[in-house]
Amino acid sequence: MEKGLYFKGLNGIRAIAALAVVISHINNRLDYFFLPKLPLLDLANFGVTIFFTLSGFLITYLLLEEKEKTGTIALKKFYWRRILRIWPLYFLYLIIVVVFNDPLQLNWSILFFVFMIPNFRNSFKDTINIYPGNHNLTYMIGHYWSLGVEEQFYLFWPVLVRKLKSIFVFALLFPLFFIFFKLILKITHAPNGVITFFHYTRLGCLVIGGLGAFLVKYNYNKIITYFTNPLVEVFCWMFLLLILFNQFHIASLLDHEIVAVITLGIIINQIKKSNPIVNLEKQSFDFLGKISFGLYVYNPLVIYITSLLINSIEIDNLVIKYVLIYALSLALLILVAYCSYHFFEKRFLKLKNRYTVIQSHASKIAV
Repeated sequence: MEKGLYFKGLNGIRAIAALAVVISHINNRLDYFFLPKLPLLDLANFGVTIFFTLSGFLITYLLLEEKEKTGTIALKKFYWRRILRIWPLYFLYLIIVVVFNDPLQLNWSILFFVFMIPNFRNSFKDTINIYPGNHNLTYMIGHYWSLGVEEQFYLFWPVLVRKLKSIFVFALLFPLFFIFFKLILKITHAPNGVITFFHYTRLGCLVIGGLGAFLVKYNYNKIITYFTNPLVEVFCWMFLLLILFNQFHIASLLDHEIVAVITLGIIINQIKKSNPIVNLEKQSFDFLGKISFGLYVYNPLVIYITSLLINSIEIDNLVIKYVLIYALSLALLILVAYCSYHFFEKRFLKLKNRYTVIQSHASKIAV
């Protein structure tokens, strides 16, 4: 059997992004525990950008590999792979939270989530209320916007990779065009909902990941050597530290594309260096990376359930309460995501292998 492609360290990047999102969501839901909310982490917002860049890289590399070996890209097989990886958990969680929050009170706007276009709803959330009078459901599936963006990206990207002789020029120019388009919307004072939609629909970041895949696949060593320069590698990690402490902001039109390039630098260093400055090829990171889809999907509901557990007991010491909130939320979430992966998602991953053209150990795109 052909040995599957494997890129070391990338599950570690998934783990970092997923944990950042989870901790930020706990900060934002401390009111569940009758405590004042803490600030959202920029690393969580940019964590989704990290996911997008990584997804763009992995998906594009596999598509390029398939095109090189077979002369084309089997679109039906590609879409079946994406359906079997994303849809089962996507709809399972959606059903769980709808039932948990009394489905009789739902209105028509739940269809944005059923048809996997929740980023449209999130962009116009001031005028579209899913669950009037109850914000729990809206919060519990609000993060689905990113899954919608990825699914929409998957609709056109494999078609472009198959049809274009070289994706390089398109992948180089599209992020610039996307930034320019967002600038035009802002200058022309387009409706806020439209501006928000293109701010959240980070197709440029996904394509930047695809550009990185092209550079690695076809050994653009001059550019790769620049990324693997020790000073550039240190800069990338220092940049992430700035984000961790909410200290990065240049312009809303550019921030996410800049983070995508930084993420690309970390990806390339993990893949190309035998001993990167920060080595993410660790067993703990690999474990969390494999279940990162579940960590991302389940976390709002798990945080809410944790609040029910902790609020049922009296805790006078605030330090102990804060520690218990974060520790129990993370522990329960990891347990739920692990069980979901091994007892539910894996059943569909086995089916997914029937449609696999290029074997890969690192192609399980979570978000």
